[in-house]
Amino acid sequence: MSDADLSVEAADDGPRALAEALSAEHAAVYGYEFAGGAGGGLDYRTRAGEAALVHKALRDELHGLAVASGVRLKPAPAWYPLPEERGDEALDAFLLGLEEDTARAYAWLSSARDTDLRTTGARNLQGAAVRVLELGGDPGALPGFDAA
Repeated sequence: MSDADLSVEAADDGPRALAEALSAEHAAVYGYEFAGGAGGGLDYRTRAGEAALVHKALRDELHGLAVASGVRLKPAPAWYPLPEERGDEALDAFLLGLEEDTARAYAWLSSARDTDLRTTGARNLQGAAVRVLELGGDPGALPGFDAA
């Protein structure tokens, strides 16, 4: 690699990654609120409601970062795809998919050039990985690492 190659800065995907993470959080809020209403027992509805509140706080944090950074955002969709089955196992599988989506978005955000975005991505990736595990998923290997 020449010195000229080193002086060329890579494009910053931070704004796009931020928008993607925000989109994933909008979907998670929608999904957890749906699951809370469709789930079987009071315990299930309570856990889904608490998770919805976590995702609302994350969504609001990301929205604030986007506004402060001048990132142009598309409006959130009015609806998102929902599972046809309403049993707790089917709902958990649906929520696991949402958490995997947020984890991927936060992994991307953690590579942003902006320190605040990178830190936000890394911190929220940790939370998403924990939620994936709690739902019975496998967070997989981080980029650049072999799966165990």
